[in-house]
Amino acid sequence: MVVSTEMKIATSAASALLSFLFSPAARAEDMISLYQRHRCLGKIDVFIAKDSARITQENGHSFVIAGPKWDVKIFNPKRKLMATTPYATFKHNGPKTIEYFEGATEWPLVLEKPHLNYKGVSAKMYGLPFKQKNGKLVDLKRGKAGSYYVLSDFKVDPHVLVFFQQMYHLQVADGVPLKYVKIGRPFEFGQGLAYNKHEGVVTTLDTITAAKMPLKKELFAIPQGYKNTIEGDVTLGDKTDDMREIIEQLN
Repeated sequence: MVVSTEMKIATSAASALLSFLFSPAARAEDMISLYQRHRCLGKIDVFIAKDSARITQENGHSFVIAGPKWDVKIFNPKRKLMATTPYATFKHNGPKTIEYFEGATEWPLVLEKPHLNYKGVSAKMYGLPFKQKNGKLVDLKRGKAGSYYVLSDFKVDPHVLVFFQQMYHLQVADGVPLKYVKIGRPFEFGQGLAYNKHEGVVTTLDTITAAKMPLKKELFAIPQGYKNTIEGDVTLGDKTDDMREIIEQLN
């Protein structure tokens, strides 16, 4: 049987098409959607792609990072304002206008559970071990200072991990943070005043719901028609708005 040139070309084209359709590049890209509660940010909607992320507070303020430039955009939809913080600055300072009750600590991380399901997504859990006086870490079976849950099967660009580290005021791990619980010490405001007079377990971050879904690129897009300004103008409104947000963060 003689195969014509036209048939060879058609066969080759069909083979190439099938190879593309079943290649990783042709598969739909996924994203992660989280609804979380952070001790200072409050309840937040979080959207994560491999090279971008967005955090939106209940008041509508949004923080977005996206490659390849990685500058962090901050939006205020109510007042149509936008600010840009260069990544080189954000990775050291984070958002300037968010006050945290307790600074992040570079606590040792020991992998405690490499595989678990947390709120419907694959995760791993690190234990935060105590240290002995000689600096040696205490075995987790004898007690620990806290736990740190992160996404395990959804890998993102390192810039995205730094974004979450600065937004949540947590040490960076090898996955997007899902939950962070640690023994906290008393917080004093001076003159003997304190709202937490005893050590206790503090939940800095927790995930309420989580889901994997097809990527929606528009969630990470820069809105049009916004006025460019400085970060303080974006995140701070009139005095009534400021006071309400402070009260919400304290509750």
